[in-house]
Amino acid sequence: MFSDTSHNFVSYPSSSLKDYLLMFLLWPFLAFLIALKNYSQKESKKIVYIFLIYYGLTFVVGHTGNDAERYAWNLKHYSEMQFSAFFDIIGGMYNSQTNVDIVEPLISFSVSRFTSFSGLLFAAYAALFGFFYIKSINLIHKRFIENPNDNSFIHMAFFVMILPITAINGFRMWTASWIFFYGAYHVILYRDIRYFILSLMACLVHFSFLSANAILIIYFLVRNRNEIYFPLVIASFILPNLLAPVFQFFFGNLGGALKSRANMYYNESTILGRQEMQQQLAWFMKIGEDLILYYLVFAIIIIQLYKKSLREQIDKNLYSFLLLFLAFVNFGKSIPSFGGRFQIVFFMFATLYVFLFFLKIENKRLHLITWVGLFPMLLYSAIAFRQGSDSFNVMALTPGLGLPLLIPGISIADLVFN
Repeated sequence: MFSDTSHNFVSYPSSSLKDYLLMFLLWPFLAFLIALKNYSQKESKKIVYIFLIYYGLTFVVGHTGNDAERYAWNLKHYSEMQFSAFFDIIGGMYNSQTNVDIVEPLISFSVSRFTSFSGLLFAAYAALFGFFYIKSINLIHKRFIENPNDNSFIHMAFFVMILPITAINGFRMWTASWIFFYGAYHVILYRDIRYFILSLMACLVHFSFLSANAILIIYFLVRNRNEIYFPLVIASFILPNLLAPVFQFFFGNLGGALKSRANMYYNESTILGRQEMQQQLAWFMKIGEDLILYYLVFAIIIIQLYKKSLREQIDKNLYSFLLLFLAFVNFGKSIPSFGGRFQIVFFMFATLYVFLFFLKIENKRLHLITWVGLFPMLLYSAIAFRQGSDSFNVMALTPGLGLPLLIPGISIADLVFN
């Protein structure tokens, strides 16, 4: 059904970097599409990365009240400050201020030394986000080209859509997610302790990854003790509030701004506000993540029952980590803005697990698991596209490099949905 698509995805006439750059100058989006078609080439990956930065440069800040507007406001505010104020901003995590992350204010303050133009700020965000985004995709793609098939192609495509480049609207959490994924991938699958440094760096982008790294360290030390992890998963579905005091104690004893930020997560009014926002979402927005969660759990169960001989050590490692991390996510859902976010990270690792399974089976036709997941994956991807369309500049799709910078930004959402 999709065999032609998957074949073309890994085999296409070669183009030089010079040819790509020339086309990018004439029509960036067309160069991006051709690079995607020819992604196996090293030059193509560079063009895809450059287009991600171009997306950031042409970013439409959009609706009032979103994170992007706050980032743009902070940039303007920093541009009016003296350089000496930088140390007060970065030092916030050591006192009672609520600024606990280092990377985002460091980037914003650095850009503010040159300009208050938000496009350059989001280009910098896209450069960091896109670097780990592309690196993580390359891990998947490198395996895919060894045994391309329809089932693995579909799950690889979904993996790309779990947190696309438009997620820089929430730069801190989602950039940290890709950094954590890339580091944890090597720790979990290959027990390479050098990558702990990278996974821990995610904490500098978003402080909440202290907890995710704690889970990773626990897994690394305890190893594949499914007799412990499996009861935890069952308990997390039955008693999701069981470990809420543990999370509160963990963050509450870190001190300074970390404690202040943790208290914001646990504040009753904040929790009620998050719940009200959830209730106001359209029905398909509410069920999108739920369907993916149920699908991935279903797929993991079926894979565990399917041909045990196919499972290798890296699959066993990843499965055990998924059990522990799913329990962490479910227990964390007692805090709406905490567990729900890390559920997205679970999707990344769970999709990887399903993808790896399909690389090992001989059946080239769509598997039952894939058929079951088609609607959830399409719905989730459609929601991700709709949310991202608020910040995607229509003019970034047109010929002419830099044209979007010469006229007022119009998002795809403004053109299509409003």
